[in-house]
Amino acid sequence: MYGDAMVEILSSLSVKNLLRFKCVCKSWYSLIENPSFISKHLKNVSTRLIVVYMDEDDGTDEYYHPTDLSCMFPDETLADLSVQDLDHQQPATGVLGGPYDGIYCIFGLRDRITLWNVATRDSRTLPNYGPTCPRNTKVYKTSVGFGLDPKRNNYKLIMIYTFWDERTTELHEFSLCTIYNLRTNSWRDLVCFKTIHYCIPHSHGCTYLDGLCHWLWELEDSKHKIIISFDMANEVFQEVQCPDIASSAYMETLDLYHDSLSLLFLNTTKNHYEIWVLKERIWRKHLSVALIGVEEPLGVWKNGGFFVQSDSRPRRLLLYDPNTQKMRDLGLRSFWFSVYNFKESLIPVKGVDIFSDI
Repeated sequence: MYGDAMVEILSSLSVKNLLRFKCVCKSWYSLIENPSFISKHLKNVSTRLIVVYMDEDDGTDEYYHPTDLSCMFPDETLADLSVQDLDHQQPATGVLGGPYDGIYCIFGLRDRITLWNVATRDSRTLPNYGPTCPRNTKVYKTSVGFGLDPKRNNYKLIMIYTFWDERTTELHEFSLCTIYNLRTNSWRDLVCFKTIHYCIPHSHGCTYLDGLCHWLWELEDSKHKIIISFDMANEVFQEVQCPDIASSAYMETLDLYHDSLSLLFLNTTKNHYEIWVLKERIWRKHLSVALIGVEEPLGVWKNGGFFVQSDSRPRRLLLYDPNTQKMRDLGLRSFWFSVYNFKESLIPVKGVDIFSDI
């Protein structure tokens, strides 16, 4: 038996320290491997910032080719702006999707997918899978989601394939949904569902919350934004209406704010950046602020602030702090940025099944 105080202290420590503490004694090893402890630790750890960006051309290399880079700000408060390079830690080369509970999906060449726990550095390459395309079609776009099925305590990866009909030169009427099961290490086709009335972006990520994967899509006829949710337990889709700001919203970003869905966007009517939060099925405006010298909202930060990139070249990564009502330059320069809220975790991705009790 472990004292509550000791469990509480250990569950707030970093993954790096906990991996070292597993070597102290058998009882600590068993505790840190325990599914209930892993779940508790995930709830207690702080959120950090991960940024994906493109390196700059300094003009000295005539054979320069732009490269995507990724880094993490270890300081959860962003008071210290030193960064940790993640590129040389990746177990495979490819586009990052996620992170989801500390796990990234890396989408490589020839449809190779690798799950990677950034904190533990464990990884798993998934079995090869190729969607069965309808006749005379090819894959046009792919949307991805990853998260926990809370009913079965099992992680799933969902892929939504949109097809292009080469005969009619139009989008195919139906999309295919397929699911990878982490526990069984296997794929299965779920359902073909009608998506012709949606405009679906190519996306390697989703917004996961409480057993649901969420994507921000667009209605084909009205061009209004709509949130599509997938229940990881019941494996069904449903629509979630966006706030009634369709005519004035621009460059919307779906995110989380205090464990609720949020929308960050530029209100073109007022020229304000706004954050709306979904609480008890009602959208409420959380923040509205006018900013100068920025051009694109990127994501919400945990203190109610948000990230934007400057309109100058090269772009600068900026954080608006609502407490000081000032912009902070985070020191990165690039052509573009993607920002991610990251929580390190002990969740294994290798073949060991420890999810039965989480």
